[in-house]
This record gives sequence, structure tokens and C-alpha cells, in this order.
Amino acid sequence: MNKKIIQAVQTSMQIEGYKTDPSTSIKEQVKALMEQHRVQVSVQRK
Repeated sequence: MNKKIIQAVQTSMQIEGYKTDPSTSIKEQVKALMEQHRVQVSVQRK
């Protein structure tokens, strides 16, 4: 699952034309996405 999220972030960044340092920005985006995903999962379970 983590690999899919990373690939999705990389793809979306490429589509949007970001030319940033992947080692930092993708990790930050993945971290944010995973936090959002945890929130969505916890909301769905209620």
C-alpha cells in the first residue's frame, strides 16, 4: 500500500509539473496522504 501511495504522489507531482527535490517533498506529501488516509479510515469505521 505504501508503494502505491508513493507512486500516486510521484505521478500527481509529475502531472502538475513539480520540479522539487523528491527525497523531501514526496516524503512530506506521502506523510500527509497517510495521515489523511488514517483519518478517512477511522471515519469510515464509525
